[in-house]
Amino acid sequence: MDVVLITMPWDALYVPSLQLGTLQAVLDRHGFSSRIRQLNLAFMEHLAAASASRDRPLTVDDYRLVSTSFSGVGDWIFAIPPFRTPTAEGDAAFFAHLGSRGLAGSIPLFTWMREQAASFIEACADAVLADAPRIVGFTTAFTQNVASLVLARRLVQREPSLRVVFGGHNCDGPMGAALHRAFPWVDIVVRGEGEAVFPEVVAALLAGREPPDRPGLCVRRDGASVAIPEAPGSVAMDDVPLPRFDAYFADLAAASFRDQLAGEVSLVYESARGCWWGEKSHCRFCGISRMDMPFRSRNASRVYDDLIALARTYRRTEFTVVDYILDLRYLRDLAPRLRDAGLDLDIFYETKANLRRDQLVAMRDAGIRRIQPGIESLSTPVLQLMNKGVTALQNLRLLKWCAELDIDVAWNLLYGLPGEPAEEFDRMARLVPWIAHLQPPVTLGRLELDRFSPYHGDPARFGLEVLGPRRHHAMIYPIDDRATLADLAYNFEYRHADGRDPESYIGALRAAVKPWMLRQARRALVWSRGPGFITIVDQRPGLPQARYTLDDTEAAIYLACDAGATAAQVRAALVARGGDVPDAAEIAEFLAELAAAGLAYEERGRYLSLATARSRRGAAAAVPLDAAAAPEPEAVPLVALRRSAASR
Repeated sequence: MDVVLITMPWDALYVPSLQLGTLQAVLDRHGFSSRIRQLNLAFMEHLAAASASRDRPLTVDDYRLVSTSFSGVGDWIFAIPPFRTPTAEGDAAFFAHLGSRGLAGSIPLFTWMREQAASFIEACADAVLADAPRIVGFTTAFTQNVASLVLARRLVQREPSLRVVFGGHNCDGPMGAALHRAFPWVDIVVRGEGEAVFPEVVAALLAGREPPDRPGLCVRRDGASVAIPEAPGSVAMDDVPLPRFDAYFADLAAASFRDQLAGEVSLVYESARGCWWGEKSHCRFCGISRMDMPFRSRNASRVYDDLIALARTYRRTEFTVVDYILDLRYLRDLAPRLRDAGLDLDIFYETKANLRRDQLVAMRDAGIRRIQPGIESLSTPVLQLMNKGVTALQNLRLLKWCAELDIDVAWNLLYGLPGEPAEEFDRMARLVPWIAHLQPPVTLGRLELDRFSPYHGDPARFGLEVLGPRRHHAMIYPIDDRATLADLAYNFEYRHADGRDPESYIGALRAAVKPWMLRQARRALVWSRGPGFITIVDQRPGLPQARYTLDDTEAAIYLACDAGATAAQVRAALVARGGDVPDAAEIAEFLAELAAAGLAYEERGRYLSLATARSRRGAAAAVPLDAAAAPEPEAVPLVALRRSAASR
């Protein structure tokens, strides 16, 4: 075997490694033999077997608790010899840290996992060396660093001729240079895209030579670590081969825990790199580096062929697309082909939130049933601080439309941004009961200060003081040099220059959001169409139960607010449909009543209807705002408004 490609814990269990699947296909193209070792699955199997004698067998949720934690516990579990020798004093400090993160109750589980780590590393070394590779390549992201480093160290101890190459998100920028500088058993670090560089590295090492200087590489010259400057991503996406996932599915089929993942396993795919929005306006908390920012996407026909080929090969229709942002051209060029294929695809994409209804319909019909739209806040002033390029009304509109279209939305509420108005969080807390029928956020989380974000790049400009890497780094890495330790880090401790404590003004929102997360009241505010009227049934928890009947004109006004509209826009829509139209003052008064009843959301004179359509047919019947204007009719009063609004 020329190369063994390795992904370590705590890579997710429910998807294969896209990085390794792609690199294996690249190596195949260049005639090199390779094998993928999904050692994240192997560790779960190792833990499951070791837990057979425990009171409670280990589950994939226990693994997930570690893999999704930002506490550093995943790295701590593998901070063992030959990487680091644990001490009672060091453990006590780390346990105190876990307690501050609300994880004190899981310390016995984490400690038990660490007790299994040494035997796992030795078993991994046995398996890898049995392949007799000349090169081992590790992909590392988030909390994979230490597990990868300790296995690499053990492999080199047992087979000194082995060459070790690292790559992945943890190797970007200063992180990769510091990793190479601090850990001499890592021969080469690939920073950035590996498709063009890695085959050259492999060819050189197999020939007994050192690799040529290429942008982003970290190499050793005369025993010294040399970091060659990086260059922005430039690999053409249509040149990237279809990834290979054979190893993952073979290992999963043999795993004792496979049934626990039955409903989660997904194929992973990459249709684009970079972020077209970030190229124009980098969100201030976003940790995408400028080297990764240039946006490139595959041809739509290629994406279609790839998805069909992967589904056919691995007998899966679920896809997780890892793009930072959806290429909106796919809604024109790709979505119709996926729709017409007649397949029940279930695709996840990240996207912006300012989508039109027709775009969401195209996504749903194409099988894009899960999205992460980067909502982040329901406050326009806070969104402006983030540089998100959307408003709260647009975010709420997306949540409403997705509820109607059965599109699952993964979104988060973020707080702790420098300069955020404290009163906005009380306003959002008051809003929550009105929108309890929409999908709740996954988390209410405090700002994480990430490397490569504008907040990290120029903290003083934004009123932040960087205090250093997250506190657990010093408890895990055996590094005394503070500069190197800081360079290794992706997340940082900080404080606000104005002395604010965001926890002091987040209480009301947290109290409002918690029950929303636990008890989503789907279909609790719906409208349905009757002959010449609509009814709105309000069963939102915590609010008075109500039934509203809106007759012809009032119904048209409400439906004209489907995408958000001003009173003037509503009147223009009514004029365009013909018939009697009330004057602008009465329309404005009616819209204000709708907002007061929590049936509409008002922002800067624009009103968004909040009720969701009972049927998709009804959702398509909203009054269009772009209709041609009809002749001006005589104004008529809204005589039915108050009677219908009072009918409960």
